[in-house]
Amino acid sequence: MRAVRFRLRSAVIAVPLLLGACAVPVATEPSGTPSAHVTRQARPVQTPVTPAFTSSVAPVTAAELSASWRPGCPVAPEKLRTVTVSFVDFAGAPSTGRLVVHADVAAAVVAVFAQLYAQRFPVARMEPVEAFGGSDDASMAADNTSAFNCRRTTGGTGFSEHSYGTAIDLNPVENPYVKGATVLPTAGRAFVERRPGRGVVLAGDPVVRAFADHGFSWGGDWTSLKDYQHFSMSGD
Repeated sequence: MRAVRFRLRSAVIAVPLLLGACAVPVATEPSGTPSAHVTRQARPVQTPVTPAFTSSVAPVTAAELSASWRPGCPVAPEKLRTVTVSFVDFAGAPSTGRLVVHADVAAAVVAVFAQLYAQRFPVARMEPVEAFGGSDDASMAADNTSAFNCRRTTGGTGFSEHSYGTAIDLNPVENPYVKGATVLPTAGRAFVERRPGRGVVLAGDPVVRAFADHGFSWGGDWTSLKDYQHFSMSGD
């Protein structure tokens, strides 16, 4: 009986010594079998860094405006500037675009697009209308954001404010010109009913406020027609 008691005591004492010598706990399944699962520390997820907003302002020559300017236009080329700004494209990636505007509003245009970039408001495309042969219709159909273009008002005979370089059309497809049954560009018919969406401008939203902060009025506030893409200094 003593021998048996001694062996039991030895066995009881040995168990905690063995456990105490184990440096890493081993997980067990309900059956008591060691689990193959090993907990690892998750790696931190890194958020991509958006490049800082950049801009530049440069003079424009008549040769560079071969399709959008001609003698007799209300503003001479030396009064215009090419403004290059950062923007976020429809894929959410940073990009760079160019607008031709009047020299007097160049700083305001830079400030507006700096705000839109900070908001990550998406712009489909941004090129001078020279890329479309000076055609406003082709530029709109391509969903191109543009500014200067010496042309007549839509459906009118007088010079458009774009002829002065003091108006900007932003994402024309998502923000069409609407007058009765007329919708320009044609693809803009999908956006006549105004609701939130990628590249869409709505009344009182941060985009309208950004332009208003720097003196631009919005064509979406007009009553006789709606020109949701249009921002101008004169309100026309």
